[in-house]
Amino acid sequence: MMGACVLPNEFTFSAVLPVCGQVGVVFNGEQVHSLICKHGYVMCLFVGSALVDMYGKCGDMGMAKKVFDEMPKRNLVSWDSMISRYLGNKMYVDALGVFKEVFGGEFVPNEVTISSVLSACGNMGGLDFGRQVHGVVVKYGLVSLAYVKNSLMDMYIKCGLLEDAYRLFQIIEERDVVTWNVIVMGFVQKGNFEEAWNLFGAMRRKGISPDDVMFSIVLHAAASIAAFDQGSLVHNQVIKTGFGHDLCTVRSLIKMYAKCGSLTLANRVFVECESRNMVTWTTMISSFQQHGCAHQAIKLFKNMLEEGIKPSYITFVSVLSACSHTGRVDEGFYYFNAMSEQHNINPGHEHYACMVDLLSRAGRLGEAKNFVDSMPIKPGASVWGALLGACNRFGNLEMGIEVAERLFVIEPHNPGNYVLLSNIYACKGRLKEASEVRRLMGFNQVSKKTGYSWIDSNNKNARLYK
Repeated sequence: MMGACVLPNEFTFSAVLPVCGQVGVVFNGEQVHSLICKHGYVMCLFVGSALVDMYGKCGDMGMAKKVFDEMPKRNLVSWDSMISRYLGNKMYVDALGVFKEVFGGEFVPNEVTISSVLSACGNMGGLDFGRQVHGVVVKYGLVSLAYVKNSLMDMYIKCGLLEDAYRLFQIIEERDVVTWNVIVMGFVQKGNFEEAWNLFGAMRRKGISPDDVMFSIVLHAAASIAAFDQGSLVHNQVIKTGFGHDLCTVRSLIKMYAKCGSLTLANRVFVECESRNMVTWTTMISSFQQHGCAHQAIKLFKNMLEEGIKPSYITFVSVLSACSHTGRVDEGFYYFNAMSEQHNINPGHEHYACMVDLLSRAGRLGEAKNFVDSMPIKPGASVWGALLGACNRFGNLEMGIEVAERLFVIEPHNPGNYVLLSNIYACKGRLKEASEVRRLMGFNQVSKKTGYSWIDSNNKNARLYK
């Protein structure tokens, strides 16, 4: 268009700017911004709002605020753009600050404004402010809007008040699938899987068809309690409703079958998926690795690379862990170095912990300690924890004491570290020191949590405590 010497107008710029935001390359947006200034549309209201949105989506909130502050006129869309972009960049306090400005001015907030600010309250745990926003919702008669009701429930759940969210859910007359998604997810996050299943059944009896989000939620619930029968029933519904090729649902099915102990069915779901993406491949690799099938995990990873699928941060965690469990030290170091050299992924604490575990399992504790000391990032609890576990396995008391002291500083309330050090002392016959470590646990008010397993009893899930 520009090559044909056709001059753009405000409608052209309003169409192009959202594309720049979606691409996320601020350079393109800056070029369009220059053209806007050149052609005299910088004062246009909806062009200014589009600029704010574009800069926010590109992560440049400084420029977004500058454009917003220089706008001669603002409407509710402009304010909403500013709030939503602060929210998108996880600047929740700033989002609430903008909301206070718009609420104190001439504009009445709409459902977009309310939903954005409630999301900010939920993500930052701002319950008090969220309750005030709830009052604003009632004052302006917005409580009947589905978008607002769902946002209110989500805010209360994120702030830890599932009971309040459920009470709100019960008084909602018209519930769409999103409303059910929010409340079922709340119970799943709370660990109340039985009630989540009851709600899912109630939704189906109401004649509401689940979407891909709901299927992912209930499959996660089934995986959490290893409820194979319930998960299989959901799989049947997935096929009947046509979500069998949805990648998010496929990923949840693979995880469900793997956690229920059926790698065969998990792999079958994976193989039958026609358009596999990086997440699907990673889920299957992780499933093999978690079941101790390290050789299959590494083989699948190689197939993934041959298919031209770019691995992720999480993919390498599973691959390095698989190398660790099969004693493939050289291959593990090859993949570790390939992360940054071939795939532009900077190793994180999880990767370094896998490498420490790899060396430790091979009995090379000295190399593992040197590897930790030479890390370019500060070792975290996962790295030192892997080394302490190796010290316990090989009975290296001297190194175990040094590592445990570091862990007591990093995570003083983790009972596992105390137990491992006590076991190392006990294996060396130093029972007095082992008892001292146990007494230190009591002094720091650290206690080991009771283990439990999920079982099926009379067609209901129950916890069996050990």
